Order: sequence, then C-alpha cells, then structure tokens
Amino acid sequence: MQNSTTTNFNLASNKRKAVYSLAGILQGLVSDQQLNEAEFLFLDTWLRSQKHLRDDPDCIDLLDLVTDILKDGKIDADEMEDLTTLITDIIEHKVVTNEKDSDLVNECLGIVSGIAADDILKEEEVNYLINWLSDNEHLFDTYPISAIVEALQPYTEREITTKEAAELLALFKQITGTQFMETGSTDVHPLHFVAVEPEDFNHDGLRICFTGTFDKGTRKEVEAIAQALGATTKKDVSKSIDCVIIGTQVSPDWISTSYGRKIQKAIELRDSGHPLVIMTEKYWTGLL
Repeated sequence: MQNSTTTNFNLASNKRKAVYSLAGILQGLVSDQQLNEAEFLFLDTWLRSQKHLRDDPDCIDLLDLVTDILKDGKIDADEMEDLTTLITDIIEHKVVTNEKDSDLVNECLGIVSGIAADDILKEEEVNYLINWLSDNEHLFDTYPISAIVEALQPYTEREITTKEAAELLALFKQITGTQFMETGSTDVHPLHFVAVEPEDFNHDGLRICFTGTFDKGTRKEVEAIAQALGATTKKDVSKSIDCVIIGTQVSPDWISTSYGRKIQKAIELRDSGHPLVIMTEKYWTGLL
C-alpha cells in the first residue's frame, strides 16, 4: 500500500510539473504577441484537464475569464485582448523558483506546446524560443532540449522559410506530442518521437530493459514473455543492453519520472553511437 508521505510527495511533484507547464504554455501562446481562437480553445481544454492546478490562483483567474468569454458561444476581438492581457500579466508576475533542471525542461516543453497548439509557426515564435534557450544554455545537452536546439540552429542568424516552418512545426509536435488540431485533446504521447520500429527483431540473445507501466501486464509478466523468447532482461539502462521497451501507459511529463531518467539515458547512449533500440510496447507486442 502506498503511504501518505509518498502520496503527498507525488501530489506536490505533479502540481509542480503542472505549474511549470502552465508557465511555458502561456509564454508559447502569446510569443507572437497574438492569441487566436485555436489557441484559446487549446488553453481552455488544457486548463480543464489539470486537476493539480484547481487551487492555483492564476489557473482559477484564467478559467473564470475563459468561462465568461464562452457564455455567449462567441469569441470577439475585445475578449481575446482581455485574455491576452491577463496571460501577459501572469507571465510577468507569476513567481516560480527553478530548483532543478527538470522544472526548466517542463517550462520549455510548455512553450513549444503553446507555440504548436494552432498548427501555425511564426517567425516571432521561433525567435522567442531561441531567446529563451539562449538564457538556459546549460540545458543544451539535456534531452529533449538538445533536439530542439539542434533543430533551431539554422535560424539563429536568418529567417525561416515557409517550408522550413512546416518541417519545424512537425518536429515540435513530435517532441511534445501535441496533436490538438487533429484530435481536440491536450493529451500527449511524446515518446513516439524517440522510438523506432525495426522490421527484423529476434529476441534470442538480446538484453532488454523494460521501463514504465505496461498494458500487457506487470513488469515481471512482460519480462517473462521476453525471457521465454530467449532474451535476457535487465533492470537498468547501460551499454550492456541492446533494447529498451517503453510501457504504453506513459505520462506526458515522462522526463521528470524515475522511468523517464532511464529513457533519457537510453537516448543519450543511442545518440552517442551505442547500437541501442528504443521501442514502444505497442510495436513490441505486434512482433510477438
């Protein structure tokens, strides 16, 4: 049974992640100095899904204004300007003290999610993100910041073309898992970006690390399946493994979780040249 200390820690941790995500999303939404209807709807949907922010005064103020705006079923220019003003005020005055790099990672992912919410990427948004990253250079080697920095590098000294903006937007959506315009949901599944789908996969002799929570069973149960097929299972990610399989029930803020650190280490090993396969549970079960 989970004790109250652990429960309270998880609640505080989840609220902290939500607060930094909110701070980032608000910046992303108004990074071009405008707020459109798609971004408005994204904010409304996201706020209403955040149970950990129900007592956050800024979240309450935002929801109250959004509710008022939606009363007549229309969103006019004056209402959008009022909301933009409130968001700008929250960004300027919200007190958030960064105690660890994961706070900044959550804020950055929030910014990128806000920017990508309406499926439109503008020069002003790209410049805002570049400036934010330049203030946090110590994160450049941290995934997924490293992938964002690499993608933005060509545009630090020149304007982005229409084709490049579309490609960069697609990358942002992959990294954050943001698919609001396609699904109408703010639920995200960002790990599809880091996983691969090998055509040839033989369990015999492979060293596999399972991480996360699985639809197919407990950790021991999925390990037993792999072992029956000839694989050896390991608890930790290191150069002595060949494959990492990620459970389907992964949190959107995976990078701040214990299993998220395993995934991040696997990405770093793979990017450094170690022949490591990262795979989702869904694809792995399709190979059985």
